[in-house]
Amino acid sequence: MIRVMIVEDDPATGALLRQLVKRIWPQAVVTLDADPLLALDRWQEQGADLILLDWELPGMSGLEILKTIRRSGIKTICVMITSHSDRDEILAARAFHVDAYIIKPFDAKQIMERLSQLIDTDVQSDGSTESESFESLDAFIENRLKQNLIGLPIAPEIVERIARIRDMEAPERIGLLRECRLEPALLFRMLSLANSSRYIDGMDVVETFEEAIRKIGLDAFINLAVEVSLHPGSHIADECLARKRFEIRRSLMSLVGILVKLREHLEFNLDSCRTACILHSVAELSLLQLMQTWIEAGHTIDETTRDSILDRYAPPARERLQAQWLIPNTIRERIEALDRLPTGTVRKEPIIMRITALLHAGDPQHELPRLMARFGLSGKIDAVSTGSES
Repeated sequence: MIRVMIVEDDPATGALLRQLVKRIWPQAVVTLDADPLLALDRWQEQGADLILLDWELPGMSGLEILKTIRRSGIKTICVMITSHSDRDEILAARAFHVDAYIIKPFDAKQIMERLSQLIDTDVQSDGSTESESFESLDAFIENRLKQNLIGLPIAPEIVERIARIRDMEAPERIGLLRECRLEPALLFRMLSLANSSRYIDGMDVVETFEEAIRKIGLDAFINLAVEVSLHPGSHIADECLARKRFEIRRSLMSLVGILVKLREHLEFNLDSCRTACILHSVAELSLLQLMQTWIEAGHTIDETTRDSILDRYAPPARERLQAQWLIPNTIRERIEALDRLPTGTVRKEPIIMRITALLHAGDPQHELPRLMARFGLSGKIDAVSTGSES
């Protein structure tokens, strides 16, 4: 079994490289370290068949790690990754027998091809998928949730467009970014990255797509989109699952449309509330991704099984996603308000989220008149009960 080490302090780049490696060798043991000293200790203790080294690391450069590895005489394939193409730097790395030199921004497919060429086929994995070892869909999903091995589906078409975003004219780029802010997989992962210690100082939080892309930058955004698309099951191709994904998206867009109508009558942060609407069903979407992975391993799923999985596993999937990624508590509060408003809530935006949900799904407990009256919206239900964002 191949062992790969990645030493990269940029979270988006590190996550992308990890997925690229797993795409080539599904059963590879892959470690990701941001601290070069810890990474070097790990290499000295465990070794590696392949190590991907960022040139610029905090406290110790990738070149210094390369020198240490080469001086040891232990065979390890070393790949240097840098945003610089300076001839002197390249020559310095070559002096210590670097096996490959990759310049950022890089193309994911080219990286996969290059890495495949570097590893002897005798040590490559057999390419079998882990889902083949489980006796049932339930066992597979429970294992993935336990291991935090869950992602979110994304259409490959939008990822292809994102990969070309640097070459777009301003109007096309703006249009694409407006689409991206409505993509749960992108929004969820971008907020998590933008709210990580790498990008956040003090008590500030990032709540919207626009804030996130300003914080992490265009290169990290592209890397993140590609990384999300490389997770098994990320492309929902099965018709049964695709129908459900379409229903979920239509419901989310309806919630956003109602918010837009409410904004005509009330002052509130529309962008942050829209974020909560788009992220409301991430648990269900993550389960569709897992079910697509199961199907790609040669199994079948009908609508009854699909709906049963969604009903039973949505709560634990939601808990795992919240533990796995960093979403601000303010956004979580608004998401939860779409399902239930805690007793005694007085903050404006959670109440607006609850009004939005009731206008969308119905009001069997007759909550709506009381909540609408708090904002002077009595008698305006018809004006805000339908709508969609273009």
